[in-house]
Amino acid sequence: YHTPLLVDSGEATRVGNKNVFTFELVWLEREGFIELIAREWDRATGGISNIERWQNKIRHLRQFLRGWAKNVSKICKVE
Repeated sequence: YHTPLLVDSGEATRVGNKNVFTFELVWLEREGFIELIAREWDRATGGISNIERWQNKIRHLRQFLRGWAKNVSKICKVE
């Protein structure tokens, strides 16, 4: 099942974003995925407040996973 985490910061959001990030449940079945996520999450991202650091970590993880997913899908198509 997919259970999204919704956080309302009170700021205006962009509507119609075609690059919406979606987490694929099948990723959890890939060997080493949890360790990969833990390593990326532990990277320093900066920020003044706790919420800013958390947002930066989420942003970094989302960007990382987008690139990772594109790479994995290319590998799967070749196999």
